[in-house]
Amino acid sequence: MFLDKVKITCKAGNGGNGKVHFRREKFVPNGGPEGGDGGRGGSIIFKTTPNMTNLVDFRFTKVFKAGNGEDGGNNMCDGKSASDLTILVPVGTVIKNASTDKVIADLTTPDEEFIALKGGRGGRGNSKFASSTRQAPRFAEMGEQTKSFDLILELKTIADVGLIGYPNVGKSSLLKAVSNAKPKIANYHFTTLSPNIGVVKAYDTSMVWADIPGLIDGASEGVGLGHDFLRHIERTRVLIHVIDAAGSEGRDPYQDYLNINAELSK
Repeated sequence: MFLDKVKITCKAGNGGNGKVHFRREKFVPNGGPEGGDGGRGGSIIFKTTPNMTNLVDFRFTKVFKAGNGEDGGNNMCDGKSASDLTILVPVGTVIKNASTDKVIADLTTPDEEFIALKGGRGGRGNSKFASSTRQAPRFAEMGEQTKSFDLILELKTIADVGLIGYPNVGKSSLLKAVSNAKPKIANYHFTTLSPNIGVVKAYDTSMVWADIPGLIDGASEGVGLGHDFLRHIERTRVLIHVIDAAGSEGRDPYQDYLNINAELSK
């Protein structure tokens, strides 16, 4: 299964609360404040990995929450900070704010990291509020509370070469012939419903080729599978336009060429 767009909910961890406590020992009747600070909440971090090719791992797991920081302790002991939560995504993932559709990150290189949500700051214990005029503060600071955010993850395939053209013109067959890919091939439209990736080796170099699902007239307006597929050719360095020169489906090959170019120019 290929999944190239998902909506997830993320929440960084809350900061731990500061502690209100005073030193209490047998021979120290009026001990000073010794409440510790709360720990920092865990952050939400996205990291790219070349081992993922799509977003199918997010099909059932859609809520991600980092841990909260621990509250401060006695004897000036600070609470433990929570570990950050790292979410692995494929190279080429775009992260958007679901409410505004604004792009907040575009991850295009392997092992790239992006801190999407920072963990809450820990609150200060009462020991931090002591002064010459306030020697026994009976209050501490609450840890910073974080909010949940809905994010959209979109995958834009990164390839050196993209194969484009009408449905059922032989793009998958060409990819299979020149690479190690094994795409589904059949004599009907939209056999390819997701980009197929293959590595083409020539002498001492290699190139990544992508078979982009068939485009049709009106793709730029979202007709057919338009917008979902057009984003996969945004990053390709070279586009190869595959045309059925025999006109097997009754269309004029030259008109096919003009129509697809017109869609790409919009």
